[in-house]
Amino acid sequence: MGKLIRDCPHCHTKSVSFSAYAQMENPNKQRVFTSAFYCENCYGGYIAEIKCPTSNLPTSTNGSLEGNPNFQIEKEYPLPKSVKAPNNLPQNIENFYLQAANSLKSGSHDASAMMSRKVLEVAVKSLQPDGSGNLYRRIEALSDTGLITEELKDWAHIIRDDGNEAAHEEEPVTPEFAEELLSFAEMFLMYTFTMPGMVAERRHDIEE
Repeated sequence: MGKLIRDCPHCHTKSVSFSAYAQMENPNKQRVFTSAFYCENCYGGYIAEIKCPTSNLPTSTNGSLEGNPNFQIEKEYPLPKSVKAPNNLPQNIENFYLQAANSLKSGSHDASAMMSRKVLEVAVKSLQPDGSGNLYRRIEALSDTGLITEELKDWAHIIRDDGNEAAHEEEPVTPEFAEELLSFAEMFLMYTFTMPGMVAERRHDIEE
């Protein structure tokens, strides 16, 4: 059976095999077949439009369809959604955020929740490098010095508390919990790095 190797847009498994199981010829395109595949890990569906100049068909071919001169893959869907970090982040914070987001996509909810907390911790240290004490005290200091608002302080404490809970609870983290925690972390980053960066860029453009 014909196969494609792709990152699954459903279960987010990397480089998983998709097997062809059905197809129909497009009446408007000669020798172009709309072929249905399924992920061999989660059985999620995947569609590819494939041109077959020869008599071979995707469902009757053994092995990979990629790199085979008898097949030309013209369209595919649904494509996996790539994860993007908020703009204007220091490189280390961007890397930690992407780890949290990719862990959430792959179903590693405990890892995602703990990485979201790490995003907050590193962001707080970056905002006030000379600060001291534990994360609670650092967050309070940011608020006391006016570097973050009361609302941002509350968000930061939510991430801190929930991240601690994820690290110490015996029960696994739910997808909803991990997603909410990452959302809070993203909002914190946008208000503390993305928006100030946009203002600085705009000010620079005006001054020029």
